[in-house]
Amino acid sequence: MTAQLTYLEDPELYELDAQITRVEPDESGNPAVVFLDRTIFYPQGGGQPTDRGEITTPSGRALVTAVSFQEGDVHHGVTATEGELRVGEVARLSVDGELRLMHAKLHTGGHLIMTAVDRLLKLPAMKGYHFPNGPYVEFDGIVPAEERDAFVGALQVELDRLVAEDSDVTWRFETVENLRAAGVHMPAETPEGKPTRVVVTSGFVSPCGGTHVKRLGSLAGLKAKGVKVKSGRTRVSYYIEGLG
Repeated sequence: MTAQLTYLEDPELYELDAQITRVEPDESGNPAVVFLDRTIFYPQGGGQPTDRGEITTPSGRALVTAVSFQEGDVHHGVTATEGELRVGEVARLSVDGELRLMHAKLHTGGHLIMTAVDRLLKLPAMKGYHFPNGPYVEFDGIVPAEERDAFVGALQVELDRLVAEDSDVTWRFETVENLRAAGVHMPAETPEGKPTRVVVTSGFVSPCGGTHVKRLGSLAGLKAKGVKVKSGRTRVSYYIEGLG
């Protein structure tokens, strides 16, 4: 059974009750992977790191250290267990809110980079890496060497304007067909006929299943760090002052 992904609707929900549906032990018989009927834990993917936190039940407790999406379900990798985690028990899920907020800011920062680059150059984003150790977004197309310094300057001006605008960050589900008809760049591997979640930053629409802040004003200190061009792509690296 696929777990309900509650973080898709509310990225600021840090605690939730859920039922344990399955527990897979390690070689010593200790719980190693926990499955739930719903979860607030974000599984690593889409350029965003895993959430961390705790699962607590009346009979036991475990630290959630790695979450992944495999074979259609969310795998909660756990360590440092105390007592037992029993199938059928109602568990209290607690996400590390400080870590989640950092990841959400960095991921939304990447989307704002995409928003600004779209307005300046109309280059489609091909890859995003929103981990704390060097986040960046790669775009299809190049910025000529003699124009890169000016581009970074113009990009920063646009980022500052968007953050000061402090508009809502919204998300919704759309069909791939409707998104393509609206001119939204979609990855080639996106399955047809399946609703896709998109995130909207100042009118810019991009497919994404990650967690995000709710307003652009939360990204104060977002800085374009630099530009590199290789193999027909432009990589824009960025950071958020005071984060991490």
